[in-house]
Amino acid sequence: MFKPEDFEITLECKLRQRVMFDEIDQCTDIDALKENLKEVTSLFMRYQHLLHSVLAKEVEKSVDDFLKEAKGL
Repeated sequence: MFKPEDFEITLECKLRQRVMFDEIDQCTDIDALKENLKEVTSLFMRYQHLLHSVLAKEVEKSVDDFLKEAKGL
């Protein structure tokens, strides 16, 4: 389903990631880091849920298409 290159981020994304990592490394406000970690975790979980929903719908559609095609044969 996935190809190895699907897991590679673009150079532009790598640059943005590097800038964010540098900002995190320079941050000394523990409460701000905690709050941002909570926000990132929530966002990650939301994306994970959305991906799961999309994949489930695609599998269901593929099965339905397969069954319709099988009935037509």
